[in-house]
Amino acid sequence: MALLLVHGGATNLTSSPLNDSKQGATEASCNGTDMTGKSATDIVEAAVMAQELEPSLNAGLGSVVQMDGRIRMDAGICNSDGKYGAVMQIEHVKTPVRVARRVMDIGYHSVLSGDGAHTFAKEQGFESQSPFTADAFDAYLKTRAQFPALDYNALTVNVDDINVRKLGTVGAVAIDDEGRLAAACSTGGTKFCFPGRVGDSPVFGAGLYCTPEIAVCLTGEGDKILRRLTAKRVEERFLQHGNLKKAVDEAVEDVLKIENGYCGIIAIARDGTAASGHSTSFMAFAQRSS
Repeated sequence: MALLLVHGGATNLTSSPLNDSKQGATEASCNGTDMTGKSATDIVEAAVMAQELEPSLNAGLGSVVQMDGRIRMDAGICNSDGKYGAVMQIEHVKTPVRVARRVMDIGYHSVLSGDGAHTFAKEQGFESQSPFTADAFDAYLKTRAQFPALDYNALTVNVDDINVRKLGTVGAVAIDDEGRLAAACSTGGTKFCFPGRVGDSPVFGAGLYCTPEIAVCLTGEGDKILRRLTAKRVEERFLQHGNLKKAVDEAVEDVLKIENGYCGIIAIARDGTAASGHSTSFMAFAQRSS
């Protein structure tokens, strides 16, 4: 039996219309993903790509705009065969997870970034597309009005308030009919984002992780998750006591206790056990089996 878990981001925002739209988009991407006879890698790529094409989610089309008026996106994908590929700060595409998948499948490098990632995408035949939406650009203008000067230090003055208003990542984990595992993650970054910032989402062991034992994907305060290598921490706890839900909850608590940070986690173990957890007021989440 194949199983898919999808998240559409975790946040402490309590706006019901925004959360409802994120939940609806997450459910649609999960329910619309074809899992019949598909590999776990194909499943998570398709689920995340569907989220990237949903303007209400912060990935691909609909990504937040960085403080210099440009959209730079991160995405990663990995599987239980030991393969991993990622793109960081890529521009001019709507579905960066597909580019990350191509990096993984070719296998020469594991990570490409910036202009190099865009050049690779063009060489591989990916169409140059704008991920901008009117809503994202309007939100950017309002954000820049709060910080007229592009100043890194200014962004850190009210960092706790800013963290509450940040938007989330999208991601998926899956196990297929043959017991193979995979995880994928994509993000437009974070609101109030200094140009070039990379968070946890595309980083193996931080925002996503996969071995023959477990597939993990995260969302939340990426800089804090990155420092804790939280995705790998889930596997470490799981291997210690064999309880996936407990491992997820312990990893969530670790970020909260050590970094005073919030996160959300989805995970699947090789026996088909699934678990999720979050320390935020809301996490868009959906699950489906076939």
